[in-house]
Amino acid sequence: MIRRLNLGDVEVSHINGGFLRLDGGTMFGVVPKTMWEKQVPCDSRNRIRLACNCLLVRTPDVLALVDTGFGTRLDERARDIYGVEDTTIIDSLTEAGTAAEDIDLVVFTHLHFDHLAGSLREIEGALQATFPRATHCVQRGEWRDARDGRSTMRSSYRPADLDALKSQVTLELLYGDSELTPHISTFLTGGHTEWHQGVAITGKDQRLIYPGDLLPTRAHLRTYWNMAYDLFPLQTIERKSQCISDAIRNDWIIAWDHDPEHPWSRLEKVDDHIMARPL
Repeated sequence: MIRRLNLGDVEVSHINGGFLRLDGGTMFGVVPKTMWEKQVPCDSRNRIRLACNCLLVRTPDVLALVDTGFGTRLDERARDIYGVEDTTIIDSLTEAGTAAEDIDLVVFTHLHFDHLAGSLREIEGALQATFPRATHCVQRGEWRDARDGRSTMRSSYRPADLDALKSQVTLELLYGDSELTPHISTFLTGGHTEWHQGVAITGKDQRLIYPGDLLPTRAHLRTYWNMAYDLFPLQTIERKSQCISDAIRNDWIIAWDHDPEHPWSRLEKVDDHIMARPL
């Protein structure tokens, strides 16, 4: 069932880009397993189940997609390593009554394969853009680091995918906080990667923010519960705390990019704890 939110003059739909499993210790960094496994169960290989939650945003001006999941091109070894479950972004868009050709705008938080790879499909041995009409937006620095192998996380990037995508779609490289449409904007977060960005969707009545891997699941609300994947961990702590504070003060909705159970929540402070309240 497709879950939807009405923000006034903007509709946001949760689009499942697939499920995968990642090492729980890596997903929670310095937090001991005896603590995190009480919140998130793991399998016999120490992996926790995660979703690739994408957003379909329908505004008066455009039909936009935020992130694209890991796609359908992982080989058998990778599928085993990541415990992939077969749900594709195209399946989810079809369920939402939307064709890939309808998408006007694709916004990437960053370019790791679990956020980018769904933007391409392999057809008769060739890579084809999944959303051929759409302008694809990402931070200029993120594109540079992904394309040129400048990041220590370069194994999570696929330069050949970037080349194929650039040759087939309109690519818009952003620099810092950017207003893409009257209802969709991006904000630079850093932390996870140097040029990681979040996405804000503002309707007449409500605002939703998608902080990407700055705040991937409800279990990451605690200050030091952060991913070992983060290249700039102190920046993650600072920007995450600010994001949480802003969301509580302004009653914004938070959309989780990897939470396998809830696509979005409101936050509230109860005593000294930050709680995620399902919508």
